[in-house]
Amino acid sequence: MLFSNFLIFISENFFIIDYAIAAVILIAIVLLFVFKKITKFVLYLFLLGFAIGLLWEIPLGLARELEIPIATFSGSRPIAPFPIHGIIHSIWDGGIFLIGVGFIRLYSKENYFSNFNIKELIILEIWGQIQSLIIEISSILGGGWEYIPCWWNPCLFWMNGHAFTLFPQLVWFFAAILFYFIAIKIKVNLEE
Repeated sequence: MLFSNFLIFISENFFIIDYAIAAVILIAIVLLFVFKKITKFVLYLFLLGFAIGLLWEIPLGLARELEIPIATFSGSRPIAPFPIHGIIHSIWDGGIFLIGVGFIRLYSKENYFSNFNIKELIILEIWGQIQSLIIEISSILGGGWEYIPCWWNPCLFWMNGHAFTLFPQLVWFFAAILFYFIAIKIKVNLEE
């Protein structure tokens, strides 16, 4: 009963919660940078993650505006219009990438992103897949969005009658690779 009430609350307030978390992420990054708790490099990594997120958030929003059936909203509708909704979700993406950077730092200590290290890339890939799985399941259960299965976006499994598809997993697979190689380039340029 408690879990059911929780899911109803999430479903009724999905995008309010979604946008509030994005605001917390952005405020935290700005404050951490202002108070010198994160370096310029970490700020650049957040901005890189934000920019990479725009590569799929804006096209998906545009597809929705043009009524191209890629994703649909399950229970609630976004509060913010296109392209603001995509920009807000890109803030999430920047924060998600930074959590992956945190996992890499735990492994590599101070030498992270100095040069190509397959273990760092694997950490980023694993994190990307796990968080994508969690976010998509949260969206499905919380009444957010779900991707529509089709020939290029097959269903991996069903959850409460909703499809969990390959597309978001592929997005994060390729996004992690792009992020990793650009992050190395940024670090090299900052050290020169």
